Amino acid sequence: MATVEDGKVVTWGPQEFAGFYYDIDDNIGTESITLTVTGDALEKDTGVIYETAAQNKEFDFDDWGEYKTIGFLADEYFAAYNEGTHLATESTDANLMKDEQLSKVLMDDDEDRTFTSGTPLKLAEDYELAIQAIDLDGNKVYVQLMKSGAVVDSAVVEPSKTGATLKDMTYVYKKDLGDTKKIVVIAVHFKNAFRGAEVDLATIDGIWQISDAITDVSQDTEYDKMTIQSVNAAAMTITMNNDDEKITLTKKKDILLMENLRIKTADQDEITPEEPLRFYLYKEITEPGTYEIRGNVQDLGMGTVEWDATTFAGFYYDIDDNLGREKLTMTITGDALEKDTGVIYETSAELNDFELEDWGQYRTIGFLADEYFAAYAEGSFLATESTDANLMKDEQLSKVLMDDDEDMTFYSGTPLKLAEDYELAIQAIDLDGNKVYVQLMKNGAVVDSAVVEPSKDGAVTKDKTYIYKKDLGDTKKIVVIAVHFKNAFRGANQDLATVNGIWQISDTVTDVSQDTEYDKMTIQTVNGATMTITMNNDDEKITLSKDKDILLMEKIRIKTADQDEITPEEPLRFYIYKEMTIEGEEAEEAAPAPVEAPAPAVEEPVAEEPVAEEPAAEAPAVEEPVAEEPAAEEHAEEPAAEPAGGIPGFEAVFALTGLLAVSYLVLRKRE
Repeated sequence: MATVEDGKVVTWGPQEFAGFYYDIDDNIGTESITLTVTGDALEKDTGVIYETAAQNKEFDFDDWGEYKTIGFLADEYFAAYNEGTHLATESTDANLMKDEQLSKVLMDDDEDRTFTSGTPLKLAEDYELAIQAIDLDGNKVYVQLMKSGAVVDSAVVEPSKTGATLKDMTYVYKKDLGDTKKIVVIAVHFKNAFRGAEVDLATIDGIWQISDAITDVSQDTEYDKMTIQSVNAAAMTITMNNDDEKITLTKKKDILLMENLRIKTADQDEITPEEPLRFYLYKEITEPGTYEIRGNVQDLGMGTVEWDATTFAGFYYDIDDNLGREKLTMTITGDALEKDTGVIYETSAELNDFELEDWGQYRTIGFLADEYFAAYAEGSFLATESTDANLMKDEQLSKVLMDDDEDMTFYSGTPLKLAEDYELAIQAIDLDGNKVYVQLMKNGAVVDSAVVEPSKDGAVTKDKTYIYKKDLGDTKKIVVIAVHFKNAFRGANQDLATVNGIWQISDTVTDVSQDTEYDKMTIQTVNGATMTITMNNDDEKITLSKDKDILLMEKIRIKTADQDEITPEEPLRFYIYKEMTIEGEEAEEAAPAPVEAPAPAVEEPVAEEPVAEEPAAEAPAVEEPVAEEPAAEEHAEEPAAEPAGGIPGFEAVFALTGLLAVSYLVLRKRE
């Protein structure tokens, strides 16, 4: 997430916006974007300006020298091989950018790896390098390169011959990329080879690969609302603007700017000169993998540095209601964060509206970079239904799992899926649809049952809401699940009900009592009245030296640069980050989304025929069903029933879309 801004002109670079390409080790990354707001719009041509430039970067395998890398559309791309380097001399054309094109960097690695004649070396984009034969002395290795199983190249590499040069030891594969002729797209450096009795093997210590698929950066190329205005192969720069695309910024918008960069505006209740519309820039990531969501880049020379929800996308933040008060302050003494005073973490609870307005408000709090529930607001419906309404007075919190006001229909044969293996099942509905007998199950076992009366004359919130309360630690009988029923219908073959409000907090409480330790951080104070928590690094001195990845607390870590030179003029760089994972395809397929699911990458499920169940024997007495279907006009205003297939996996979808929501703001994928 970029900084939430409401001013006239805002600029983000890679140090401020975690979505842009940035290499902390070499301080590489030049992408910048400037938004100039005129009234409520980003005017044509001048409203959005994007600039980037290529920089020298060393290959991980040092002997290959340097190449030109460039951040473009918030990703790392290859622009050219530096003149005189081995891969430049091996290429007919060494500069992609002179042909106004780029290629994604897929692999750049200097790890030692051994592969055998029976197990090819896996590369990106379905390439494999296979050993075909090795001579007796291990001097010559005959290899074949395959793509999708078909041989595309073969060569002999001589890693162990006397006086072997870089050329002898490096396998290269070159091909035409668009207008660029015979440029190296794959290079593999062989360290040695061995001829065995049963299997041959070779050790490599350098891999380089760029994509076969080129990215067009020629003048006038359009990327959604942005158009390339200039590309300079000599200066290695690219500029873009919003050309003939005026962009209006009004509330509750999610605007595709270019490729995977988007602008989000708040669904803000009040927009005034004193409180203008909030918005931020973000990057959408849907590819499965593990990513870093980082905060602003800092350095040891800065003395005191601070991150909050506007400068660290990992912290909990709700742009619609401007909620999120986590703050982390570091005081650097030399190269260390001293005990007690080196790291201070503060957070406080705030009032938040339930998505279903009839339930009122609750206290939400960001803690350890996640949203937690602290208490029900005094006088709210769920507070009055709870024996104890305040978790924080008992020095504990619970994660918010579901808060939803979407209309959803479920059936007697298909329970409503909730989080943490809970399901709410219809057991019976009376003839008039006034009374709904439901059972709550966890892991298939019944834990509660109740009658809800959504359609009776003069029904109030209490009549329409199913609630389940239980003890959470020291907190007695607090509501953990609430489901608001809109209406119900007794059918000939099955019963159905529509709900328009779901609320759920976790069964598992998080301890925030004084002296509780979270890795290097310890809770110092927790105040149930003011709803505040403070932590520090207590008796943990933290030394910041190069190339460190330090677990600070729970999901929050500190990363320092693997910096070649550290001087007073160029102090050690570092940032805090939160590691997040987007699950793979199998997880997505296992959790089909209901029609209302907000994640565009998840497909709508195929409808399945619902299966009716007999009411459970323990159901309370209800009227016998009538065989005839009611007249169509009696239910003309009823919402269309959702297919049963739209409900299973509901909680998993929310977990996935939640991950996507926060993973939109990441810097880079961690291999």
